[in-house]
Amino acid sequence: EAIQKLPERQRAAIIFSHQQGFNNIETAQAMDISIEAVESLLSRGRRQLRILLEGLKQEIKETHH
Repeated sequence: EAIQKLPERQRAAIIFSHQQGFNNIETAQAMDISIEAVESLLSRGRRQLRILLEGLKQEIKETHH
């Protein structure tokens, strides 16, 4: 659910990297972008996921108390 909330290109990079098991070179080729762009998208996507998941974790805590 959190992955679906990411911007499209960040979501694609995360999916290629983490769900498909692509390395950064393969992800760059699949997305037709530079390796540096992949690294940037992954960094921003992971940071955003941490924020989203922290919020979700907080919601879960609040509903279970």
